[in-house]
Amino acid sequence: MSDLPDPASATGTNNPTNNPITQSGTDVGSIGKEIEGGVGLGEPGLRDVSGVEMELSREVSAAGVSMHPTTVSIPQSVAQMGVKPMGANVPAPSVQTVALPLTDDQIAVGLHQSIVSSIRWLAEWCLRRLKQLHMGIKYIHGKVMRVKS
Repeated sequence: MSDLPDPASATGTNNPTNNPITQSGTDVGSIGKEIEGGVGLGEPGLRDVSGVEMELSREVSAAGVSMHPTTVSIPQSVAQMGVKPMGANVPAPSVQTVALPLTDDQIAVGLHQSIVSSIRWLAEWCLRRLKQLHMGIKYIHGKVMRVKS
């Protein structure tokens, strides 16, 4: 604890070796925010070039750096098998619907059966399938409804 600055030396002294609170020869007097230097992203000279393809200079290519293409074309034989391109511009599939052998009311009734009953285990299996789709069953105002979890 001896390396901490004492309050007496921080207020009246302008000694940069003894007072770590001073900055650029001025006395701050209390510990405030640190001042960061450097270049920020808000500078007018910086821009995002992540999607722009650029050519490599001779010096860079002589060092062994090679340019990889940003898009990949799918061969015709693979496309005929059903492979489709994936990426940021591909539309997302719609909400998954699940077809269960039991209705929501039957699942709720089956969950209250004995553990040796087959309807109980079918209801447990249906509930597990719903949980895999991030859904569940709740009683809302006396009715059994599916809800997202």
